Amino acid sequence: MAASQPQRAKSRRETIAQWLSMGANVVVMVGIIFAYVQFRHIEHSERVQNAINAVNQVRSSDFLKAYTRLKTASASGKTLDSTAVVDDLNFVMNIYDNVALLYVNDLADRCVIKNGTYAATKEVSAICDLLSYPREYRVNFDRFVAMMNTEVCN
Repeated sequence: MAASQPQRAKSRRETIAQWLSMGANVVVMVGIIFAYVQFRHIEHSERVQNAINAVNQVRSSDFLKAYTRLKTASASGKTLDSTAVVDDLNFVMNIYDNVALLYVNDLADRCVIKNGTYAATKEVSAICDLLSYPREYRVNFDRFVAMMNTEVCN
């Protein structure tokens, strides 16, 4: 009977060790899940920040001045013969090309970009057509506009 007492103690220790091992495994799995959720949250935050920065480019004073001059030039029927109109159009399209690259390559939150730029991109597309801006220079922009047309945002 004396031999069974040490065996019971050993058995209890093994049982406790097994429970502690299982508990440690659960804690590790919860930690991994928590780390993954945090990583996804940080990744989403970075995508939103990229989108906000892109929309801010479209709302900068230099951009808005060039955009306003373009709208005025297109409303008056001017073509690309004026150096100032060409410069403004190139500036506006360069900014939109940067935004388009973020959107098309899914490097920024698409809904934030769409909500901040969609209406103006329609006008810019019409201005480009009116001013005979070459299609080969606006491949990214055209793809950007087409993708925004199908994007569903709240």
